[in-house]
Amino acid sequence: MSHHTNTVRIKAVHNNLADLKDKVVYVGGATISLYSDRETLEVRPTDDIDLIVEILSYCDRSALEEKLRLIGFEHDMDSNVVCRYKIQGIIVDIMPTVDESIGFKNIWYAEGFKNAIDYKIDHSTTVKILSAPYFIATKLEAFKGRGQGDGRTSHDFEDIVYVLENRRTIWDELRNTSGELKKYFVDEFKKLKENQNLFEWIDCHVDYGSPPASYFIMQEIEAYISGYSE
Repeated sequence: MSHHTNTVRIKAVHNNLADLKDKVVYVGGATISLYSDRETLEVRPTDDIDLIVEILSYCDRSALEEKLRLIGFEHDMDSNVVCRYKIQGIIVDIMPTVDESIGFKNIWYAEGFKNAIDYKIDHSTTVKILSAPYFIATKLEAFKGRGQGDGRTSHDFEDIVYVLENRRTIWDELRNTSGELKKYFVDEFKKLKENQNLFEWIDCHVDYGSPPASYFIMQEIEAYISGYSE
């Protein structure tokens, strides 16, 4: 049910974006099930739809806000989040790829935006989402910022584990990254592996009754680190 709910919301937002629909990339927990290539238990529902847009100047931001207003998006006045809107009762966070004035940032949004991929939801709706490696990178960065050092209770860490468990090609995709992105994965996986609670963190989020997945993810993290060379 959660996958269906999330995709219905994404479609509703997409259809209301008018000519902005090709200028945004969907990110965050609402897209999580789009990365699975196997049958899974239901994913967690999310309360909002997150998307990113490239804004290069204050003028760009002002023009975007005016355009959103004209097509029916309203600022969520009940929230302290400056980039939060509502459309047809759906909460939508529309975040610039680079703009610290919104109160937070993610260092991988800009590159993730440039390397976004098409995802076909159905015969009439194709949206842009982050590639799987960039999705993992943005979630690792988000976990560092708001995970409070505990993967057991973090939705960001839960999303990371979901993709590592349910996307058959993910480790090949991660190994095929290069440059700063690959170095980032190695550094972050090393930090995670140093945590004595890592196995427990992972095991909290794999499908119920699937302990082999936890061991497999641990082994792949170790192999990824070991296989890296400058």
